[in-house]
Amino acid sequence: MKKDSAVTRNSYSEKALLYLREQIINGNLHPQEKLIESDIAQALGISRGPVRDALKQLAVEGLVDYQPNKGCTVALISPRDAYEVFFLRGNLEKLALEKSGCHIGDYGIFVMETALDEMRAVSGTENTMAEVNADEKFHRQIVLASQMDRLVKMWELLSPLNGAMFLSLKNANNSPLAKVLDPTRRRDLVTSHEMILNAIKKGDLAEAYSQLDTHYTKNGERVYRLSLMNASSTLEDTAENSLHMSQSKALLEGTAE
Repeated sequence: MKKDSAVTRNSYSEKALLYLREQIINGNLHPQEKLIESDIAQALGISRGPVRDALKQLAVEGLVDYQPNKGCTVALISPRDAYEVFFLRGNLEKLALEKSGCHIGDYGIFVMETALDEMRAVSGTENTMAEVNADEKFHRQIVLASQMDRLVKMWELLSPLNGAMFLSLKNANNSPLAKVLDPTRRRDLVTSHEMILNAIKKGDLAEAYSQLDTHYTKNGERVYRLSLMNASSTLEDTAENSLHMSQSKALLEGTAE
């Protein structure tokens, strides 16, 4: 009986996890929005226990912040953390390609092409969660080709953060300052993966390295730079507002005299 109860709770926890992850990554729940266990449980028709389990997992994934006595809110992975995850994933995949001689078998190529088709199907639909799933499927074949279990496990340790990475990049690219940093339009998700796959199909290790660097490291740098620009812009706005308030106060005091 206890075993059945545990299975039921796990299935409800998974239901809550999938629901909340999709709501956050697709932008239906916004950064710093409070997540109330009882409201979520009622909406899903389950008890609060599985919701609590789901929130704990989302905290591990960088999608939820937990503070004692305050509860959970929607989070964004920090720009520094995002850069580190981009950098590490990219370099692990480059190492995997080196070990495989830039060769992926027919089945792996088929899975990558299928993932690309899934990306094309949701392109422009704002279905970020579907993009994340297709991205995971695509890149997993690269690390599996290394035939190194520990390398694959290291890559998998970063996988739970992939959704948070997508969200941080999406928010960075939607920033008003994005065009200032890079006036030319950024490569879309489909094009980026097409170029990686084409390089692998040709067995061109140098080109595959270059495409992975563009896809991972340069995107990580973009997120980090835009966060610094946004922070600088916020400080400038604050300073300007303070100056206006001081000038207005001085003017009012002068008028009173």
